Amino acid sequence: MRLWVVETDCEVIGGKSDSEALLLQSAHHDEEIDLPTPFSLLSHKIQDKTAVWGNTFKAIADPPYCEGYWEWLEDILSRHEQMLKQKKIYDAIYASLFSYDRLGSVMRRFCELWSPSTNTLHTTVGEMSIFLWDLRALGGLPISGLLYDEVVPSVDELIGVDKDNLYHLPVNCRYLFFAYHRLLTNSKKGEVKIDAWVKFWFKGEISYFKSAKKTSRNKTQRPAKVNNPSGSIGLVRARTSKQEEVFTMLGVKEAQQDVVHLAAFLACWLCKFVLPMGSSELIRPGVFKVAAMMARGKKFSLAVPVLASIYRGLNNIAQSPMPGKCDTVFPVHYVNAWLAEYFNTHFSNDSQSSLQKPRMIRYCGERVARQLDESEVLDLFCKCDGLVMDNFAQRRGEGKELIDDGRLSDWEMDYLVSVRSGYLTLRSGAIKIVEPYSPHRFSRQFGFPQDVPGKLHIDIRTCSLKNIGTHFESLVREKTQSKLRLPNREDRRTIPVTRAYLEWWSHVYGDNSRGSVENSARGKRPASPKQPLVKAKKIATTERRTNPRPTRENGKTSDPVKNVALLNKVTDERSSCEDRNWRHLKNKSGSGTVAKVNVSFNDVDKFFEGVQSSSQPIHANQIEDDDIVHNSKDENFILIDEQQSTSGESIPGPPAFDLAVRQQQQSAVGVVHLPPSTNLPMSGRVAPSTTTMFDTGSTILGACRSAASILDNKIKSVLSKTPLEKLASLRPKLQVIYDEFSKLQLDYTPLQTQIEKYIQNATSYASMKIGFSSGMTVEEKAQRLADVDQRLTDAQALDGQAKQRVQTFRFELSGVDAERAKLKRELELLDLKAKKLRESIDGVDAERVQKEHAISTLQSERATIEAAEVIEPSDMEVANNLESLLMSEQEDILNLAWLP
Repeated sequence: MRLWVVETDCEVIGGKSDSEALLLQSAHHDEEIDLPTPFSLLSHKIQDKTAVWGNTFKAIADPPYCEGYWEWLEDILSRHEQMLKQKKIYDAIYASLFSYDRLGSVMRRFCELWSPSTNTLHTTVGEMSIFLWDLRALGGLPISGLLYDEVVPSVDELIGVDKDNLYHLPVNCRYLFFAYHRLLTNSKKGEVKIDAWVKFWFKGEISYFKSAKKTSRNKTQRPAKVNNPSGSIGLVRARTSKQEEVFTMLGVKEAQQDVVHLAAFLACWLCKFVLPMGSSELIRPGVFKVAAMMARGKKFSLAVPVLASIYRGLNNIAQSPMPGKCDTVFPVHYVNAWLAEYFNTHFSNDSQSSLQKPRMIRYCGERVARQLDESEVLDLFCKCDGLVMDNFAQRRGEGKELIDDGRLSDWEMDYLVSVRSGYLTLRSGAIKIVEPYSPHRFSRQFGFPQDVPGKLHIDIRTCSLKNIGTHFESLVREKTQSKLRLPNREDRRTIPVTRAYLEWWSHVYGDNSRGSVENSARGKRPASPKQPLVKAKKIATTERRTNPRPTRENGKTSDPVKNVALLNKVTDERSSCEDRNWRHLKNKSGSGTVAKVNVSFNDVDKFFEGVQSSSQPIHANQIEDDDIVHNSKDENFILIDEQQSTSGESIPGPPAFDLAVRQQQQSAVGVVHLPPSTNLPMSGRVAPSTTTMFDTGSTILGACRSAASILDNKIKSVLSKTPLEKLASLRPKLQVIYDEFSKLQLDYTPLQTQIEKYIQNATSYASMKIGFSSGMTVEEKAQRLADVDQRLTDAQALDGQAKQRVQTFRFELSGVDAERAKLKRELELLDLKAKKLRESIDGVDAERVQKEHAISTLQSERATIEAAEVIEPSDMEVANNLESLLMSEQEDILNLAWLP
């Protein structure tokens, strides 16, 4: 498929009226013609009592603690940091430095709502799923790369060479098998555990121990101690003689020790953390081939097999009649991290060190999963409070396209692969896994409107080895010339759904899902009944179809669009944990309405676009309420106060539905359009209105003074944050503000004079400082010369020592050359001896050829003898009697005189 996103004029709910919808496409689905039917979920089977959980849940067991693994990991990261970062797997390995908590009740509910037929999670707001880009963002797993093929190589592949006399596999691979064979010989059960593998390869000091005490979970805050490493990677340490013993035991040369050591760790990492299969406690020799090639710098696609394993594991649980006892094994820690990211099931660690690493480590540590009761778990996927679907969606400017022409960056290619439909594959020995991958079913997670997904062409779940390679190449193929148009940044607050999808989902999920789907069409967080919020409602002006399809509820025709109010999403609610209190937004102090004021000047922030600041950039959520000035271009935008009066009764006025859908009159006064990331200042509860005189002069004067105060504060704020050398560039922008002061009939001369004086002095000071930068005082010059002289003396001394070392090395090299010449002569003699032995072998082979005919003849004769029947003694006696009788009859015939 060349175009993965197409423009369509189909009716969307929650989108812009002046733009066409961009819909994500699939190359493996057809339009669904038949009436949609509900999907079969585990929750239905539990309700029908055809499935039961029981008291256990084996599949969600965390990777067990392994003594020495974390210490070994830190050693590997310190030694191979540059290479691992270059091959894009440093973050993926770093993520395994921590443990990851989970709450069994959340995972049970997640599995109950997981659909094996679509590989998606069914919530009241529509389908969601774990996709490839999630694994890259959360766990650092690469998407593009070689096919992950877990199989034990043959002897010829392990030690054989190609036509260029190069080994098929890296030499370090055979050392992994040597170590495995040694450990397998000493094993009583005929298997090698990860604990034994770590102890064999890592002989360093143990710093981390298994936590002995299990603390209770916290419902309001992250535990102070999470019993995990700090995450700080130290410097490289020289290996001790004890750590060198393993290389001596295996006969590893010094030049290959680091690579062999890295390959051994990668094999352990793949079995323990990335792809646990069968048992998370055992080493699988099938990973040695991949580990050895990764240690030599080969890049493998890990996100594809990991996601295939996750899908298969979840499907096995969802299809099992006793899911609690289902012993399927898959990397469940990635699922826990996904739930923490999208549904806020874990406490987050937002320290600066964790922000620079793979995102899943924000949710690492023991007992960091929130304590939820059963009702809260049910609400998690039903009310979807706090859900933001497009957390990892990539957005660019208008019209930005990713073209697969071979010039995309690594992240661009990975993102393009993650939105293309296809089949995920994994081969582990005799196990061959294929799972459909349908990103268009959850296109809102990529920032695109959601449409009816259609029906899969062919539901493939297993295939031959050849087809596994074909499916993988089709999924990650590069230079296909396909195009992906990214959604605009401006559309970040609104992710609509089509009317057709709304009707379709109401059929497959239930009529009670309609309001939730529309409310979450843009990732909107529904307001909690305990904490009323100021909602920003926007009228949808998209033209409807000529003959829209009506839906029937209780025998009456109803329009699904009118069933709910279209809500705008506030961007500062997207991912900040500071603005969340589990499922409810943090309640800002006070409440109230916003008066409509006609403001003639433009957004103050636009005056200073492009001006560099000497401090950190000012984000929207850092601006004080008094600094907010924004000109609204949307005449339909209104602010509604949902707070009740102090008397407990609602304020008289039009109903909420009319406020949401009624067009505002053109004669109405303009509105103050606040930036989307700004919280409205609250002014207390609204008291019942009383009759009073309306002083227009005082009102206008107060508005002018407020506007002037905002401009004044903004000027002073920008001046304080702008570097001195950049102040002069502000003059044109300041003049625009001075003009606004003139329109307000204010005397701004004192402010202008003081600012101009400040800019002139700052410019002079900056110029003087630049001139001083190239000179120095007499004392400074003398001090720097003395310092340079001392460093020069030290360098010359070091150079002399280096010369002595060179001479020593040359003497040793001459000895080595002599020894090398001696060994060369011995090698020539050995070659001659080997040649004679080969000639002897050839002579013996020739003699054998001559004797092969005789041997063949004897073998034929022996076969004939063996095939002959054995004569029994009784048969011999009968034969002898017959012979005697014949002789007697012959004699009678000879003696017979029968002629007359």
